[in-house]
Amino acid sequence: MTGAAPRPVRFADLGLRLASGLVLAAIALVQLWAGGAWAAGFLALVLVLMLWEYHRMVTGSEAIAVPSLLVPCVAGVLSLVATAIWGPPVGLPCLVVAAGLVALAGRPWSGWLTAGFVYMTAAMGALLVFRDREPEGVLLILWLVVVVVAADVGAYFVGRRVGGAKLWPAVSPGKTWSGAIGGLAAAGLVGCFFAWLVVGWHPLRIGTLSLGIAVCSQFGDLLESAVKRRFGVKDASRLIPGHGGVMDRLDGVMGGVWFFAIADSLGIGTYGS
Repeated sequence: MTGAAPRPVRFADLGLRLASGLVLAAIALVQLWAGGAWAAGFLALVLVLMLWEYHRMVTGSEAIAVPSLLVPCVAGVLSLVATAIWGPPVGLPCLVVAAGLVALAGRPWSGWLTAGFVYMTAAMGALLVFRDREPEGVLLILWLVVVVVAADVGAYFVGRRVGGAKLWPAVSPGKTWSGAIGGLAAAGLVGCFFAWLVVGWHPLRIGTLSLGIAVCSQFGDLLESAVKRRFGVKDASRLIPGHGGVMDRLDGVMGGVWFFAIADSLGIGTYGS
């Protein structure tokens, strides 16, 4: 008589994920709290690491000193510098010119590399613009990140505990509808509570925006999963223990940032009372 098969450990990687996540969060918060050149330099470093991971994923090459990688890195940093010094009116045209240079240097992967470059560079530039808003810049970024983390944590625990139908099995077999709903609920509640703590922020409005951020953060996660599946890659890299690469940790943040940046530009991203 054979023994029963061991039950799978649902949260075996939780400790490692939590520890590395806390360390990264502490580093990011210190840099963004400092603002100015510290915040710009930190976001530029994050962008370069993500561009390296993405280039490695798309091209399958480990080479660093190649135009298809060096041009996006240099162009991305210069776009962030222009945004930091002169703001979006100069940063956005620089981004457009930079995208053209990436398309020329990225052949035969021009389409993939250019799309990824614009997506990631614009997200980092938006974070830089949000940080420069005074006096609420730090709180604004903290809210965005906390909501995305709440959506991720809620989806992680509910999905692994409840299980059920898969959200999009062809792209990400591990994600479930129960996890997605749990993530949305967690993000909405955390967003409302965050707004309740901040003087002048409207909890209902923030809660609604938090739901939109959570939805788009999950789309950002699925988008990266689709790209990784397209190129047969499991993790963007192994830079972060328990999380994979920088892209793997920030895919949801970028999706949420894109949502809020568009909502803000349309005048529906108001968070005050």
